[in-house]
Amino acid sequence: MAVSFDGALQERLSAVLPKDLSITIHHLCSEPIVCPPIFPPAPDSRPEETFCESQFLSVSIDVNGSTVQAFALEVLIYTTEALTTVFVSKADSTGCLHLLKIPTGTTSPLKATISIFLKLLVERKRRPGVRLVLSLFARAQDQYLFPGSIENNKKHVLDDRGLIKWWCQILDGVLQAYPVEETSVNSDRDQSFERNRAASRGFLRVPGCDAYETRAFFPAYAKRQPSSTSRWLASDPLRALGKPPGIPERCLIPRFPDDPKARFVVDLDDELPENSLLAIESPSKSQLPGKWRSVKSLEQFWDMMAFRQECAAGRLVGFLWGVITPIGLMNRPFDTSIEDDQLSEVNNVEEPFLPTPLNSQVLQEPLILPHSPLRSSSPQPGILLSPLPSSQPQESDLQLDNPRSPTAEALPIRSADTVVNNVRTYATQESSNSVIATSSPFLPEPTYTRIVSLLQQLDYANLTLATESTLRWLTTATAAMGSENWGITVIGRRESQSSVPALARNEATSITPMMLSSGLLRKKKRSDTVTDGDVEDGKGTYGVTVLSAGLVRKKLKS
Repeated sequence: MAVSFDGALQERLSAVLPKDLSITIHHLCSEPIVCPPIFPPAPDSRPEETFCESQFLSVSIDVNGSTVQAFALEVLIYTTEALTTVFVSKADSTGCLHLLKIPTGTTSPLKATISIFLKLLVERKRRPGVRLVLSLFARAQDQYLFPGSIENNKKHVLDDRGLIKWWCQILDGVLQAYPVEETSVNSDRDQSFERNRAASRGFLRVPGCDAYETRAFFPAYAKRQPSSTSRWLASDPLRALGKPPGIPERCLIPRFPDDPKARFVVDLDDELPENSLLAIESPSKSQLPGKWRSVKSLEQFWDMMAFRQECAAGRLVGFLWGVITPIGLMNRPFDTSIEDDQLSEVNNVEEPFLPTPLNSQVLQEPLILPHSPLRSSSPQPGILLSPLPSSQPQESDLQLDNPRSPTAEALPIRSADTVVNNVRTYATQESSNSVIATSSPFLPEPTYTRIVSLLQQLDYANLTLATESTLRWLTTATAAMGSENWGITVIGRRESQSSVPALARNEATSITPMMLSSGLLRKKKRSDTVTDGDVEDGKGTYGVTVLSAGLVRKKLKS
C-alpha cells in the first residue's frame, strides 16, 4: 500500500528532529503543465514534449502562540520521456529559527527538512529505465523568498564557499541511498532486472576554479577518494544524459528560470546563423547549424562562464548535479532509432525556450519593500486580512510598489503555458512501483503562482512583521486549498546525545571500552633529592656543573 507523500515526510522528519521539537509544514503542488523544453532541440528535430510541475514547501514554528514562517523551498520538476529533472529553484529562511533555542550539536531542522524532502521527491519521481537528475546552482544572496528578512540580524547568511559546501552535503545525503556508479557493467546481467536498480554520482562545476580547487567543496570523505572510485567529480554530466552524439553544445545545456548559464546561452545564440538552410548548402561560407562561432566545446563554455557578471563579481557560483542512473543504462550506446515524426524538414519557426527572468544578481541592494503594506498600514487587532477571492492572478499580487522588484513578466513561465487537461496522462510517466503517493491536491497553475508570488509583497524584517506576513500568506493559501487543516505538525522523537547515558551510547554503537591490565602500566621512578653531599668531582647528579673554589678569582681593588 502506497504511503502518502506528506505522511512519509512527517514520519521521517519526526525520526531525525530533536525530541519534543515541533514544526508545521505546508506543502503546495501545482498541476503538471506542458512547457517549452529545457533542452533546445537539435537541428532538424522537433522540441521534446516536456511537463513541468512545481512543489513549494513552507515550514513554520510556534512563537508565543503565533505561527511564524521559518524557511521555505521551491522545486520545479521537468519530465520527458527519457529524463526527469528535479531543479531546486529557491530556498530561503526568515531568520526566526533561532527562537526554537535548539541546543548546539543537534540536528538542524532546516537541513534535515530540505534533505528529506528532496529524497522523497526523488523516490516518487524515479522511473525504471529512466535517468533522474537533481540540479541546482548555489549563489550566495541575502534573500530569495522572504523580502526584508536580511534586516533580521539573527538571519545567518552563508558566504559563497560555505553555501556551495552546504549544498554539496545536502545532495550527498540524497545520493547516499544509491551505490556509486560503476565504470563498467557486466553485459551478461538481466537488463530487465537492471532497469529497476540505480546508481548515483555527484558533479560540481565552479567557474573560475580548476579541478583541484573544486574538490575542496566536496564532502570530507570524497576529498580523499580518487576520481575513478569517488562519488563526486569536478565535472558536469551534460554529455551523459542520453543525448545523441554529435549534437551542438547548446542542445546539451538546460535552461532554468533565473539561471546564470541560461542567460549566457541566450547571449551566445545571437551568433547562430539566421538561416540554417544556407549553412547546410554552403558550409564553407557559414558555420554549421546550431553551432556557436566563439564557443566550440563545453569546456570552453565553462571557462568563459568565469568572466560572466554572476561569476566574476567577487563571489563564486557553484553548479551542482546529482545523477541517478538505472544500471541497465550504464555504458549503453545511445539508441538512435527516432520516430519518423521526430525528424522533419527544417523548422523555420522560432524555437521556444525557457526565458530567464530578471537577473537577480544585478540587484546591488537587497529586495526590501520601502513601503510594505504591513509597514504602511497595520491591520487592526482582531481583523484578519481577507484572502483573494478569485483564482486568477490579481494585478495587486503581481506588481510591487518598488520598481526594482520583479514584475509579472519576471515570474517563471509556468503561468504562460498550457495546463494539462488529463493529469492521469502525466501521472503514468511516474514510477509504477513507487511506494510514495501524492497527498497534497494539485492546484491550478494561476492559483499556485498567485500564492507563491504573494510572498514578494510581504515583509519579514522583524518578528512582528514576520508574524503578520505569515498570517496573511496562510489565510490566502488556506482559502485556495479549501481546507483549514491542510498543514501537518511534526514533533521530533530523537533523543539528544547529551541526555543518553554513556553506557547506553556505547551499547547503541557496539563500542566496548578497552581496559588496560595492570601489568601494562609502569610508573616512572622518582629521583632522590639533590643535596650537597651528592656533588662529586665538581658535577652534580643532575649534570649541573659546579665551579671549584680555585676557578673563582676576585677582582683586585685599585
